[in-house]
Amino acid sequence: MKVGTIKRAKGLEFKQVLLARVDGSLLAPVAEGLDEGAAEAREIARRELYVGMTRARDGLWVGSTAH
Repeated sequence: MKVGTIKRAKGLEFKQVLLARVDGSLLAPVAEGLDEGAAEAREIARRELYVGMTRARDGLWVGSTAH
């Protein structure tokens, strides 16, 4: 088992990936009522989440926190 950050995993591939404690609001397709700065921060976080999710070759588990 390897444990690391999403940023360190960029460009790598793993058989199984577990992303624990993902902010549930990042999984929603649209965020309503955010100011420009918060919307930009959300998009950066969503791009990082995408990188983490695409590191999985065979299996992906995403655990979300309720928001």
